[in-house]
Amino acid sequence: MSTPSVSDPELLEFVWAAKRHGVSDEFIVSLLCDRGWSERRVYAAFSSFYSDTLGMPVPARSGHVENARDAFYYLLNFITLGFWTVALGQVFYILIAHAFPDATQTAPYYNESLRDQISWQVAVVVIAFPVFVFVHTLIRRELSKRPDLYDSGVRRWLTYLALVIAAIVVLADGVWFISALLRGELTVRFVLDSLVLLILGGGVFLYYLKTIDAPAAQA
Repeated sequence: MSTPSVSDPELLEFVWAAKRHGVSDEFIVSLLCDRGWSERRVYAAFSSFYSDTLGMPVPARSGHVENARDAFYYLLNFITLGFWTVALGQVFYILIAHAFPDATQTAPYYNESLRDQISWQVAVVVIAFPVFVFVHTLIRRELSKRPDLYDSGVRRWLTYLALVIAAIVVLADGVWFISALLRGELTVRFVLDSLVLLILGGGVFLYYLKTIDAPAAQA
């Protein structure tokens, strides 16, 4: 038997052994997925098995269209999440500033109506948040129909990029807070501003961390 080179030789060896004993493809796929293997890797092993058995490669359709669609979904998800979280944070900062005025701020800042100060940010949230929810729903629907998309390179790269950015925000907030604490410059307004940044940045980090792996892998 001439075994083709694959990234998971152990998986391919198991498929060969199971098929020699007459095990059905459906049961093998179900068993391996239950053991934590992704459908994409399982089907890659089956592709190698049938290529060797039939003496010809399995025809492959170009995935450029699917990759472009995945990139569009995840970029739009990332951008809209960034828009509404930043705008929401600004709304809280303005509300905190009005509740705890800073004597160093110029008078015109406080003379401007609260509605005028937050109108743009509220408009961003009203537009970006529903789009984010809609795109998130589309992504979850695609993942439920095609679990192999959890292994998509485009998806993983963009998700890890979002995780890195969110982690930087949380770390910077922690450094900012500790630095102010050591200088003795903590105020109620400063603590609340830091808390807003921590909650939003940490929320984004947990959101992407939770969605990066398939549910079976998370269990």
